[in-house]
Amino acid sequence: MGAAALLSLGTLSAQGWAWGPKVGATFSTVNGIADTKMLPGVSAGLFFESVACNWFVIESDLLFSMQGFKTDDGDNTSSVRLNYISMPILGKYYVIDGLNLQMGASFDYLVHTGAKVDDVKVDMDGSFNKFNIQFLAGLAYDFDFGMILEGRYRYGLTPLSPKSQDVYSGMLQLSVGWRF
Repeated sequence: MGAAALLSLGTLSAQGWAWGPKVGATFSTVNGIADTKMLPGVSAGLFFESVACNWFVIESDLLFSMQGFKTDDGDNTSSVRLNYISMPILGKYYVIDGLNLQMGASFDYLVHTGAKVDDVKVDMDGSFNKFNIQFLAGLAYDFDFGMILEGRYRYGLTPLSPKSQDVYSGMLQLSVGWRF
């Protein structure tokens, strides 16, 4: 009897939790600065999810995420690279089969800043807030064999800089993952 209970608990646990690696491309910019363009980057890390019911899942990711922006005012071209450790927490609502809508928030910690103006490095340490919170919404498809394809848009809820209270991040993130 004890072995059967242990076996059923193990089966329930295997159905209730999943994890896996995730890697993707980021296309980020900022809102509130004129003449900005998207800056491409990468994201990589792990995701963990818990099945609440057959149509709703709660997911949390732990990712390294390259974000930033470019500006070009005609005279100078600059790029600002902001590298974060990101922790998105979201709900996934399954519409049909593996197709799901995602919504949540990402809590980001700034680990590195790099900037160039006309290919000359500029020190911008201390110019950006260490923490960034972003609203996220997305669309994904989870295949039965384990692969996940997803696209998310993230919009900053906290100002990027303590000096500019009206500058917020924006990012499109395209990822592929594998569920175990």
